[in-house]
Amino acid sequence: MAGSSSGVRAFGALLMTLALTLVSLPASAFELVSAEPTVDSTITTAPSAVTLNFSSEVMDAGSSMSVRAPSGMAVDDGSLLIDGSSALIGLKKLSEGGRYTVTYQIMSVEGELLSGTYSFTYDAPAAISTPSASATSTASPDATQESPGQATGKSSRTTDILMILLLISSFVVLVIIGRSLRRGSSSQKSKSKKRKKK
Repeated sequence: MAGSSSGVRAFGALLMTLALTLVSLPASAFELVSAEPTVDSTITTAPSAVTLNFSSEVMDAGSSMSVRAPSGMAVDDGSLLIDGSSALIGLKKLSEGGRYTVTYQIMSVEGELLSGTYSFTYDAPAAISTPSASATSTASPDATQESPGQATGKSSRTTDILMILLLISSFVVLVIIGRSLRRGSSSQKSKSKKRKKK
C-alpha cells in the first residue's frame, strides 16, 4: 500500500510539473509584424493603399482600419480587404503633405483583438498654381479687340505677300524685256546681213 501511494504521489507531482510548465510557456502573441507604408517613414509618392501584416491570420468580423490626413480628414475609401495574415485598406488620392495616422482594430482567427495606431509622413510635391479662368478673362482684353502685336503680325504678313508679288512681277517684266531685246537685236542682225548681200 505504501508503494502504491508513493507511486500516485510521484505521478501527481509529474502532472503538476507538466501543468506548471505549460502555463509558464509564453503564448504566441498576436502582433503587427510590418506595414506599408512603413511605420514612421517619410514617402514622396502617394500610396494607393495601406497594408498591415500580422503574426497570425486575421478575419473580417471585428476588424477595422482608418487613415486620417494631418488635417484630421479621413482619406481611406472604406474598402477593407483581409487576406490571410494581411489587412489592406484603399486610399483616396492624397493631396495634403504631412503626418498621416493609421488606426487599426484587427481580430485574429483565434479571437484575439489587436488595436493600435502608427504614422507615416507624406512629403507632397509642391503644387503648381495655375491662373483661374476668371483671372484670365479679366486680365485679357476683349476678344473683339486686337492687341498691337496681333495687328502688327497681320500687317507684316500682308506686307510680305505684297513684296513677294512685286518681286515676281518685276522678274516677269525683266524676262519679257530681255526677250524683246533679244528679238530686236536678232532682227537687226538679219537686216544688216540682207543689206550686205545686196
